[in-house]
Amino acid sequence: MSRMRVVSGLLTASSVCLCISCGSNSGSSASTANAQGTAASTPTVEVAKVVSKKLAITVHLPGELQPYEVVAIYPKVTAFVDSISVDRGSVVKAGQLMARLVAPEISAQRAEAQSKLQGAEAQLGEAEAKLASDESTYQRLKAASATPGVVAGNDLEVAQKAVEADRARLESVRGGAQAAKSALKSLSDIEGYLQVRAPFDGVVTERNVHPGALVGPASGSGVGVPLVRVEKTSRLRLSWFLSPKSMWPV
Repeated sequence: MSRMRVVSGLLTASSVCLCISCGSNSGSSASTANAQGTAASTPTVEVAKVVSKKLAITVHLPGELQPYEVVAIYPKVTAFVDSISVDRGSVVKAGQLMARLVAPEISAQRAEAQSKLQGAEAQLGEAEAKLASDESTYQRLKAASATPGVVAGNDLEVAQKAVEADRARLESVRGGAQAAKSALKSLSDIEGYLQVRAPFDGVVTERNVHPGALVGPASGSGVGVPLVRVEKTSRLRLSWFLSPKSMWPV
């Protein structure tokens, strides 16, 4: 009897240990499952550290150096080349005389305009003198007419109309004189174009005419080629060309 009790007690203790072990194993399995579920629900983000580095791309662009200023000089009027004092390679300064042109018709027109201006100025002086004389006569007659019967009313009216006519003629002559003066100034300016001067400091890189040649504006009746070409080489301009291939590093 005592042995049976001991065996049954041992069996009971073993059963209890098995139950405890099973319970603890099931608890550990549940904890592990919960941890795995939490880890699976957390998102993973990849990050990179931003650092400053020098650009390591080389781009080759075709280009050329050009003069900072280039001017092809054409004559303003049609004329003949009287003299030209520069050639290719000549260094010029701003305002320097490079070529002298002659146009006889312009000189004749200027002389005619000068004569017209002198005639207009003479007429202006005559009109001013006549106005002063007639106005003086009118003032004397007006003063005398204060005495009844000394001056006829018709004579006073005629003198007044003469003064008004003189003033109108004076204004007309003055306008003609001003127009003649403007015409002379215009021809003088055109005559000044017969002297071709350098627009800036530079070098003559092209010369297309010689003395005796007929030249004219590019759109005029002349030859249509520039007299000279002046370039400013003391300062250069870099011109580069961008192509799709040049956008890739080489």
